[in-house]
Amino acid sequence: MKRRLLTLLLAAAVHLPGWTQVFGTVDAVSGHVTVQGVDGVAIPAVVGQKIHVGQTVATLADGELHAQTEDHGLIAVRPNSVFTVTRYVASQDTNGVVEMSLLQGALRSISGWIGKLNPRGYRLTAGTATVGIRGTDHETVVLDHEQDGEPAGTYDSVLEGATTLRTAQGEVQVEAGQYAFSGRGGQAAPGLLAQHPRFFLNRLLRLENGIPARKRLLAQRLQKLLARHPKMLERMRERVEGMDADEKKALRQRLKERGHRANEK
Repeated sequence: MKRRLLTLLLAAAVHLPGWTQVFGTVDAVSGHVTVQGVDGVAIPAVVGQKIHVGQTVATLADGELHAQTEDHGLIAVRPNSVFTVTRYVASQDTNGVVEMSLLQGALRSISGWIGKLNPRGYRLTAGTATVGIRGTDHETVVLDHEQDGEPAGTYDSVLEGATTLRTAQGEVQVEAGQYAFSGRGGQAAPGLLAQHPRFFLNRLLRLENGIPARKRLLAQRLQKLLARHPKMLERMRERVEGMDADEKKALRQRLKERGHRANEK
């Protein structure tokens, strides 16, 4: 009887905020943004607030939220969006996992050490599609209706690195500077777009100018973390050594482009 009672208490406890896994910390908010727990209670988002696994971030037309993840990544929830984290394991090895869901709207995601140590552990579900990465900075958009002449469906664009947009019908690799699309019905395989979707040009993002500085800060923190944890650095070396020729070529190109951007600043 006592054992059963203890089991029930532990099961109930994991649903309390203090017992759930922390995913990230809010570091910028604009407009109307709420964070809703598994109990259905929604509260206004504020800077410094912890976001836990299972909570849902919802933004209105004027709302945006940026949060730094526990693995030194960054997410930017765009206006008119609904986003949640379904699973998160920020272990400093190849067992790290981040699984997220974008129900509507747009999300920019800059991966932290999970994306570098275990990119296969990263998954974003968006509409009828899923997005996987190779250590990246990408943005995913879910349109539930036509906008600016663009059809409903899931869009993914890559700013740095590479992603894979998948559905039950197939997948497409998306490199930096490319845009991919999967129709809402999911009857056809995803494909690359010839140009950027028009709605990207018509968005008003009030917090976007702060992202470059945040990316630099997070990169510095990651470098310090690697210096303090040699085993973590060794795992990253092992991952690079395990890449095929095309993956190594893409990595060298990304590092080269990053160096050019740093020299221009």
